[in-house]
Amino acid sequence: MVGVPGRSKGCHTCLKRRVKCDEARPTCKRCEKAGYACAGYERKLEMRFHTFSDQAEPATSASTKTSKDPPPTTGGVPQNLVLRSNDSPPSSSGSMPQELSFVAFRDNIQFSYLFDNFVWSSYGSPWLQMSAEGKLDALSLEACRAFSLTIFGRHHRQAEIEVNGAIHYDKTVRALSSRLSNVGAPGSENLIVPIMILLMHSSSTPDPQASAFHIQGLLKLIQICGPERFATGPLRFAFESCRATLVTVSLITRTRTFLEQPEWLSEPWAICGEYNKNPQNRLVDILVHIPGFLQDQAQLEQAPSEQFRLELIQRIEYQIAKAHNWRWQWEEMNPTVAWEVDPETLPADQLLTQPRPVRKVLVFSSFTKAAELSLYNAILLFLLGVLWTLKPPEQESPPSVRLPTTQPAGAGTGAALFLPGDVDSLVEPAVEICRAFEFQLLASKSSRDSALFWLFPLGLASKALEDNLDYLAWIKSMLDASQVTRGYGTGGNTFGFGFYRLPKIRRKCSKQRPMIQPQYDSDSVRQLSEGSSSPDAFV
Repeated sequence: MVGVPGRSKGCHTCLKRRVKCDEARPTCKRCEKAGYACAGYERKLEMRFHTFSDQAEPATSASTKTSKDPPPTTGGVPQNLVLRSNDSPPSSSGSMPQELSFVAFRDNIQFSYLFDNFVWSSYGSPWLQMSAEGKLDALSLEACRAFSLTIFGRHHRQAEIEVNGAIHYDKTVRALSSRLSNVGAPGSENLIVPIMILLMHSSSTPDPQASAFHIQGLLKLIQICGPERFATGPLRFAFESCRATLVTVSLITRTRTFLEQPEWLSEPWAICGEYNKNPQNRLVDILVHIPGFLQDQAQLEQAPSEQFRLELIQRIEYQIAKAHNWRWQWEEMNPTVAWEVDPETLPADQLLTQPRPVRKVLVFSSFTKAAELSLYNAILLFLLGVLWTLKPPEQESPPSVRLPTTQPAGAGTGAALFLPGDVDSLVEPAVEICRAFEFQLLASKSSRDSALFWLFPLGLASKALEDNLDYLAWIKSMLDASQVTRGYGTGGNTFGFGFYRLPKIRRKCSKQRPMIQPQYDSDSVRQLSEGSSSPDAFV
């Protein structure tokens, strides 16, 4: 081998025949004279294990230099080749040199690195994983390849891989642009998956125009196709993620979304059955009405109308009643879903932050349950914030941090969680979001459950707690505990936490805990569910 002393540079045929090669190019003359087919000179890649460190190990003896003992292994794999997560500390053997190229290994690890990001993997479960496995269509696989290559290359400063990802991205965009010109044709609903992946790709870059382009593509696609075409297979899961994204955009822009219309609340789940809609999506059914409330609130400020204000309050209270009913049903179905433990009982590597403003750690039976409770509290924060702006509470006082009253073991989640009727300010739901998020971070590495909203609830909580420096410091330390969420709200992702506005007010506590039911007739319920007319109609 070239550059390796003692290795022949002859052709493969002469090496096998154990004769001296004349090394003529492109084929060996000795092989031609002997009537053999020359196999050429190309050498196969040899994999060798090396340890990179700042200082070379001192030589001790000749036997040490020539030792052929295999390198240390982890699960049968050499430690210096083990793919580590984003949060794993660097190996004690030293860091990998910058000039070492990943190009030869990219097809094996690009998707693994992508799904090591728990925010993306939980948001895109299971359609993103199916795209990477090629189980959907070629365009989805191409979009997923572009996304994974770009992320991997950028995070590891491998320009060639990042450029290759950009090439795949451009190829996917061109193919999508061509197919979007015929939206509505049979099969065009399948485009929701590659567009969603490209939106995730663009959201990781500082170019907001690309994200806006993909959002417009999603809006055009799903409105033309209609809700019934997203009721089957992985398309429904992709639609659920898409709905969460579009609702977030509507919250930011404070504009009503078509997703609050009845057909969009039922038809995508017509095949699986309305009763099989999971708890997170039942909460999103409430969340989709909030952008309309914000738009109506803004219009009310421009054109004051007492009758329209009262009608808007009714619609908000109706959605609060639905949220409370969801919480009571969730409590009934999950009586022992959460409990508190002393931080000393947790392994040292699982305690995310010190010091903590809350003494005990809130533990859930699963990652999914923590995500559901966080989303519920986020919706409650939004609804109560808007309601108390339109209808100030009877008693106002500065918000204070209060935790649930400790109850005996076996008393249900009420021992650790707030129930409807316990909440007398925006602070309590915000604190519960922070405690649930802490558990989500702890459980993220071992769970790949779906989470439609990862950081949205914490963003609302940060605004409700913005006057409490201890809690803000806790939120920041939790975000900084993982490379995936580090800097969110303070670095390049300030857009994420910047649009939340909540009133600093406190409501008089109600000691009653009834099963809250909306007190309206069927016609009123239909009107309250489907929206209302403009305030101009009441002037």
